[in-house]
Amino acid sequence: MYNLQNLSSIDFEELCMDISHAETGYRFSAFGPGRDGGIDGRYSEGENRIIIQCKHIMSGFPNLKTAIINEIPKLQKINPTQYILFTSHSLTVFQSNELAKLLENFIKDTGDIWGQDDIQQALRRYPNIVKSHVKLWLNSTAELEKILHSRPEAFNKATKEEILSEVKVYVHNKSFDQAVEILEEQKILIISGPPGVGKTTLANILTWHYLKEGWRFCAISSLKEGFIKIDEETRTIYYFDDFLGRIQLNRQSLIQNESEFATFIRRIWKSKNSRFVLTTRAHIFEEARQISDYVDDDHLQLSKYILDVGLYTRKIKAHILYNHLWVSNLTQSHFEALLEGDWLKRIIDHQNFNPRVVASVSSKIIGSVVPNKYPALLLSALNNPDLIWRKPLEALDMKSQNLLFTLFFWGDTRQRVDQLSSNFSKLHPKICRHYHQTMKPSDFRNALRSLESGFISISKNYVSFVNPSLQDFLKKFLVDEELLLLIPSATQQAKWGYNLWVHGKEVCKSKPEFLRKFTNEFMRFAMKIESSSTSEGPPGVYDLTLSNRVDLLLEWWEASGRTEFIEKALQILSDERHRIFPGREGKSLPETYEWVQNNLKEKHPLKKDLIKAIQKRLVLIICENPSIENLNNIIQSVRKCMGQSTPDCISEEIKFAVKYHLEETEDAIFDLDSESDLEDHLSHLQDLADLTGENIGHAEYVVLERLSEFPEREYDEEHHLDYSSIKNTDSEYFNDESMRNLFLNLINDR
Repeated sequence: MYNLQNLSSIDFEELCMDISHAETGYRFSAFGPGRDGGIDGRYSEGENRIIIQCKHIMSGFPNLKTAIINEIPKLQKINPTQYILFTSHSLTVFQSNELAKLLENFIKDTGDIWGQDDIQQALRRYPNIVKSHVKLWLNSTAELEKILHSRPEAFNKATKEEILSEVKVYVHNKSFDQAVEILEEQKILIISGPPGVGKTTLANILTWHYLKEGWRFCAISSLKEGFIKIDEETRTIYYFDDFLGRIQLNRQSLIQNESEFATFIRRIWKSKNSRFVLTTRAHIFEEARQISDYVDDDHLQLSKYILDVGLYTRKIKAHILYNHLWVSNLTQSHFEALLEGDWLKRIIDHQNFNPRVVASVSSKIIGSVVPNKYPALLLSALNNPDLIWRKPLEALDMKSQNLLFTLFFWGDTRQRVDQLSSNFSKLHPKICRHYHQTMKPSDFRNALRSLESGFISISKNYVSFVNPSLQDFLKKFLVDEELLLLIPSATQQAKWGYNLWVHGKEVCKSKPEFLRKFTNEFMRFAMKIESSSTSEGPPGVYDLTLSNRVDLLLEWWEASGRTEFIEKALQILSDERHRIFPGREGKSLPETYEWVQNNLKEKHPLKKDLIKAIQKRLVLIICENPSIENLNNIIQSVRKCMGQSTPDCISEEIKFAVKYHLEETEDAIFDLDSESDLEDHLSHLQDLADLTGENIGHAEYVVLERLSEFPEREYDEEHHLDYSSIKNTDSEYFNDESMRNLFLNLINDR
């Protein structure tokens, strides 16, 4: 049973128009909702005049009956040849007959009165109508509960309330149809666009629909997590939100994981039972293309869908605002204020119109707003989105602000409560002492409680910002030099320190003296940087690898000139007790080698020692017989960064590693136990041949022999979703009167 309660008045009218067209074959002209003179839809040909009226009233039959009685004088003026009434109210036979008696001069029979049960039957007859009305997809709370409980791992980031609230405000538009077409053709969809345009909303609607169709939904926060959960035999849609970073490109993560990303993408392309939806901001995606050949892949470009507010017609933007207001706690007085003057026109036609801003200014975040001030607040938020957050954040006490600062410098991923608490316990006292503020042992707990929902969300022991726009605002807000100089000495994790460094470097890029002071404040942490948590841990505990830490120390040395930083870098490289990760270090160490060669003068007393330490580390990595994919990455990086100056010891170890994969192939593929892994190995063998010119015939034969042991799989064509008949919702012209009539429903519905 489809849940009509998810529909606003305008949604209900559009649904009824589609049902009428399917039933009669007539194309009904729709009229702007509001004071419509008794008409929601009309078909006229010759003397045949059919009028449709839609009453989205679920509050009781007496209210519906009163509404119909009020329509009769209008109908007497129109005098249609046929009148069709749709109502979302469930009608008994007695109630239907009672309405038919009231409308006996205008309807042919009771069949022209459509109650909720009649609409439900029509939706079962016309499934394509259901596909084009997104809010009907989640049929009921009971069914949603069933989905959630049957797939708890898939909804580690979502709750029933979040799903229902998102569905209620979603406005169907052509972006959905276009995105589905790309996803079905390419199996991968990268939703790109500027902040706040609805990328995550579109991704959620897409993935939830696949889930409704019986697919397994796997929301992942890392590629490693996706590899663990991949299942070739089960229809699965994978979802990775902000996969390149939330407010800026996470270069370290991209560099370390780009080959894993490429491997995962190949697995999806080859699988007939997998789809992959990713979201990223447009400027981040373009920056990633410049530094990663994997992201710049031509095939991957075909999977990109750029979502922009420019795609939204005037009518869609009006519906977005209408839906957010419809589910808000704002009063009728607020809506009446919006209808005065030209407020609606100025807001909806604003060049900065943004669904995220609209959502924020219609939510509880803004608190109590005097009705006659609300339109100006909404317009001001579009002129300057920072206004949404500045006053609320400045009104917070110091402990709450410090908690937000602590979360901000963790970067673009959620943080465990215990990690957040640990970092807060270092940062909070530092700031409080400097500004002579009192502290209490309960500050963290109380700050967490006061910020929840309004500023942060807490789910399964993880904390994240309630809205990415708050992160955007904090990036602009945290520019006070006095405050920034206090934070480095509170650093405990390399990742936290790196994010703080990147932020501070951007803030003070034109102030070399301040940059030097800022860098020096990292000295205490730098002396223990190798002891912070490793990059191998549970999701969300990502930290910097050994070579990343070395690079960070070298940057600090370059900015400050302090020898201690470069001495620490040499110490870490030389200490073989520090763990290294072949897949990451093998590619990044040659880059570190190139940096040292280019940036340290030949007479620098530590240059030769650094070069030797890097060479030794790289040799140790290659000696461990890295996977063929990692080996290819090492070869590429060595050639790019070392070139003709590649030391003989590294060249020789590469030759031995290549020989191992070509001659000892049985050992090299011993732990590969799936067709996809073996097919990937074949692809990597070809890459190796292209890089080295070696003959890979024997190795290919061994891999193909292993592949022949697997039975052929059959693919069920029914697994492929057919969206060819989903309607295109390009809007007709939507004038000022139509817009005003739409928002009149907010007053009429309350």
